Amino acid sequence: MYFPVMSTNSLYRVSLNVLQKEAKDVGFATVYYDACLKWDMYDNGTIFSTGFNGLRKEYKTKTLMDNPDAFTFVGEGGYKDFYSGTLYTTLTDNKSFFFATVCMNNREMSWGVASTTPTLTEETKKKIFDHAVSLGFNKEDFTELKYGTCEN
Repeated sequence: MYFPVMSTNSLYRVSLNVLQKEAKDVGFATVYYDACLKWDMYDNGTIFSTGFNGLRKEYKTKTLMDNPDAFTFVGEGGYKDFYSGTLYTTLTDNKSFFFATVCMNNREMSWGVASTTPTLTEETKKKIFDHAVSLGFNKEDFTELKYGTCEN
């Protein structure tokens, strides 16, 4: 799964987890141009985020019993975990993408879109951005990853 559109907060937090660096040590250009984030999801509750030319971070997940469209996740390994919390699927086309609202363990809210393709149509992005605004997220915090320069 690709991560083509998201909040800047999600982009930074996932990137910091993969890089295992503090925010002060990672500039926006590095995150935006070099992240190339992808997600691999496995049936055993393990998720890997990969990016930055092959770096990866493992997460353990647990589905919420009362909501099959939600799960908790926590980063495994390494000494820092900047991106853990509960993810809720709040919009999907049931074939190529899902929009996830994230309640992070540090009490911040975030969002991201997982997609089977590295790009989305303008129509799909409009639907996603309208949905994000309807949930109270600020347009100024929206970003898109460009996968055209990724090595993998």
